[in-house]
Amino acid sequence: MSLPTERVSSTSIRYRPETPGIVLSATIAAIAMGCSLLGGSPVVWGLLTGLGVATIWSPGPRFLPGLTFASKQVMRIGVAFLGFQISLATLRGLGASDILAVAVNVAIILTLGVVVGWAIGIRRELALVAAASVAICGASAAAAFACIVMRDDSSDRDVACTIGAVSVLSTLAMIIYPLVVQHTGLGFAAGGIFLGGSIHEVAHAVAAGYSLNTETGDMATMAKLLRVALLAPACVAISFLMPAVESRRMALPLPPTFLIGFICAALLNAAGFVPQQISHAAAPLSRYCLVVSMVAIGMTLPWRSIKGFGLRPVFLLVVLSTVLVALSLLYATHRPL
Repeated sequence: MSLPTERVSSTSIRYRPETPGIVLSATIAAIAMGCSLLGGSPVVWGLLTGLGVATIWSPGPRFLPGLTFASKQVMRIGVAFLGFQISLATLRGLGASDILAVAVNVAIILTLGVVVGWAIGIRRELALVAAASVAICGASAAAAFACIVMRDDSSDRDVACTIGAVSVLSTLAMIIYPLVVQHTGLGFAAGGIFLGGSIHEVAHAVAAGYSLNTETGDMATMAKLLRVALLAPACVAISFLMPAVESRRMALPLPPTFLIGFICAALLNAAGFVPQQISHAAAPLSRYCLVVSMVAIGMTLPWRSIKGFGLRPVFLLVVLSTVLVALSLLYATHRPL
């Protein structure tokens, strides 16, 4: 008679309260990924799908631990997997002036984001998240910076709305910026540097480059991945420069765990220790993790809270995107051969 009791006890020990919510958000994320094949960003589809489900069905208490885990920890896992996209081939295809120009542009946009955000009344944390999404790599950078600088109850709303807005801008850039390359007569290398240096999302920058020709696509991919590689040093710098974050650090400051994972993945991949099958699979896996987190945020984010985001952060994104385009185009047209 004691055996069934022991079996039930063993099962209860293995059960985790996060499981139902994680399974739910992962399942809906798979549906959102399928919807993205019709067009648009998978991350935006994830957010919209989560919001749509929440309007017709409110997840019960048994789902909340998993949804909370997915919205926070799965997002961090997705950013960490992004490190597998970094390789030495990225740097080999770019000149020293290209690397310097991209790094300077990232620094300018991050600094300008804080300054303009302060001028129009946006709190510094949200301004940094918005600036990172423009300067570095769209949704992934917004998620990474939010994990570092945001601690209040509005963080999920701000991350979700920022990612949604920057994904829309990135989609428009994917369509418009190749026309700019053609109109200005930029060559393969300069055109790729411009596209990879100014479009927010990795997928959109790659698609824009290859929509012109293979050579431009290759250069756009390398320039964009260089910006992705700057995510780690930018996050480390911000975590040490912000007093609000600095006050929360332990006596021996260390980068967040997900950022350490990103750096380790990048170093291992750059050193050639990671099989190509794994590095190639890491990109869609990273994107899927971000979609899962967006689904979870959407399912726990009240529609009325989105109205509190306002138009000022969107204005900030547009201003920063315009400045980044100008900087990238200026360098591309005067790029040394």
